[in-house]
Amino acid sequence: MSIFGVDIASGSPSARRMPSYSLVILDEGNVAGFHMISRHKLIRLIRERQPEMVAMDNLHELAADRRELIDILRRMPPATKMVQVTGAERPQSLIKLARYHGITFDRTKPLQEAEVCARLAAKGVGVVLSAFQERTWIKVSRRRSLGRGGWSQNRYTRKIHGAVMGLAREVEKQLREAGLQYTSRAVEGLGGYTRAEFVVEAPREKVRINPGYYSDAQLLVQSMERPELQYQPLMQRRGYIIVGLDPGTTTGIAALNLSGELVDLTSSRGLSSSDVIEWIAVRGRSLLVATDVFPTPGGVEKVKRAFNAVLYSPGGDISAEEKIALGKEFGYRNDHERDALAAAVSAFKKYKNKFLLVEKKSPLDVDPDEVKALVVRGYSIENAIAEFVPTSAASVQKGGQHDRGVDVLDPSLDVSPDVAALRQHSQQLAEQVRTLRSYADELRSRLAEKEVELNIANGKLDRLRDKTAREIKRQHEIKIRDKEIERLRAVLRSERKHIKKLKKILERQRKAEIIEDTYGLQRLKPLAAFTRESIQQSIELHRLGKGDWVFLEDASGGGRSTVELLHDLEISGVVAGGEPSPAMREHFLQNGIAFFSPKSLPVQMINNMPFVRGDDVAAALASWEEEMKDRLARLQAERLESLFQEYRVERKKEEKQKQKLARGPPG
Repeated sequence: MSIFGVDIASGSPSARRMPSYSLVILDEGNVAGFHMISRHKLIRLIRERQPEMVAMDNLHELAADRRELIDILRRMPPATKMVQVTGAERPQSLIKLARYHGITFDRTKPLQEAEVCARLAAKGVGVVLSAFQERTWIKVSRRRSLGRGGWSQNRYTRKIHGAVMGLAREVEKQLREAGLQYTSRAVEGLGGYTRAEFVVEAPREKVRINPGYYSDAQLLVQSMERPELQYQPLMQRRGYIIVGLDPGTTTGIAALNLSGELVDLTSSRGLSSSDVIEWIAVRGRSLLVATDVFPTPGGVEKVKRAFNAVLYSPGGDISAEEKIALGKEFGYRNDHERDALAAAVSAFKKYKNKFLLVEKKSPLDVDPDEVKALVVRGYSIENAIAEFVPTSAASVQKGGQHDRGVDVLDPSLDVSPDVAALRQHSQQLAEQVRTLRSYADELRSRLAEKEVELNIANGKLDRLRDKTAREIKRQHEIKIRDKEIERLRAVLRSERKHIKKLKKILERQRKAEIIEDTYGLQRLKPLAAFTRESIQQSIELHRLGKGDWVFLEDASGGGRSTVELLHDLEISGVVAGGEPSPAMREHFLQNGIAFFSPKSLPVQMINNMPFVRGDDVAAALASWEEEMKDRLARLQAERLESLFQEYRVERKKEEKQKQKLARGPPG
């Protein structure tokens, strides 16, 4: 077990000059010291060696404010305890604590102060700083920004959101395999999740999931911060207390420690004896139970027997003026708290001088509170101290009083103090057994009541579970319905866009028909480019089809397959807005599609729509038909010429063969 003791050596977290620290490491009896190290190096050493405890006289020496302290604590190993040895609510002097535990040091030397902090923590002295809840927060999010995007933006977004969703599912799988309870929330995005969050009902050290970067996603794991810093005792030890009681319809209870400091003060209506006993037991071991009236009420006697405590009664009623004076130092909210506080303070004042003598006479290795407890029960200070030191030391401490046979319990008995103490202790144990049996019976009765309450609570819990299940089912159905509504809305938006497009086409068609009827013109279906995509777009927008004439704004870029597509649509003719290549013109002629330039077939633009005159179309078609006849005649002549040429070649071959046969074989 290694323990780090730390003390600030120079500077301050809130000053411009960065602080330096002294560090002492206790590791199984070995001691190592580091002087004037930076905070960064200190944290690095803690992370590397992961000590059980880091002890300081003031943990706020690590940071300038609460937020910085929280950030530092997040960087500490989860299993390392941050211990403030001087306490939290009422800090004690480090010198006083060291002296009480038999440790001396020079407080002008930070290394020695650091070692004292480590040794006190090893003895269980101090409080542990708790800044985080027993819950862990996990966040899965994008590692990269989506940016402004481009042509592949949607694919890139789906890739990143898919990575976030995959990592979130892996985290959920690990949590289920580890048997940890958790709640989760995910924000859906295109193709996956934009982020996902988990709240795990377990401390960070039990959640074995490592943070970091995973491809396009990142994982953050950290403990959930408490609203306020909490300090818990390093060793749970209940000290002795003096209890003041004011029983009645409204019960007042006050608790002081053996130094006369207020531990707690309360008042409430309808408190039973068991409630009072439970309240006291949580706050310490009751040594004295005091009341402010005489004779002692039965409720006070019952509490006194439950703890085998010593009863204190003032012997008469305390006046209101005296109660006010006794309780003024601590403050109170009502008369019941005042009376309880007055009883406890009055009991403390009776034993105050003896308690001071105990603190002076007690050796360093003896707990003064244990000695005070025996003194209250009737021991002399010397005999009480002798109970906690070896026999030889007790003889020196008493200075030979054993020889005189002094008995503080009953001087009239001719017995040794040890025998008298044993007798009294035996009587106390017997009385305590009777009290505990009575208390056990009362606890059994309370247990039966609690079982009835538990059954009622279980019934309520079952009803709440049923209600929760119905609500979850309802939310699931609502989610399904919302998704269906969103899908139908998308379909509706698409249909509306299509209807709007059709209305525009219809309006253009109507205008074209009016122009055709008014001016006797023939409309041309526009084609922006000579590509398959442009032809498909014209089919959708202008209903391009059988018998239509096409106005091709740019004849470049097309080929044989594009011309064949127009042939399949049974187009009547094409007017090209540029001079096509001879090969392109030949393609049109081969497919029997009339092809003209604006020179041979003039085009008129009316409202951005192309039109031609009917007479011009007839003349152009006549010219095109003549051209087709000439072309067919030319092609037929070329085929005949080709046949003649082939015939001549064959005749020449035959003549040569005959001449060769007529000459006969050689020599």
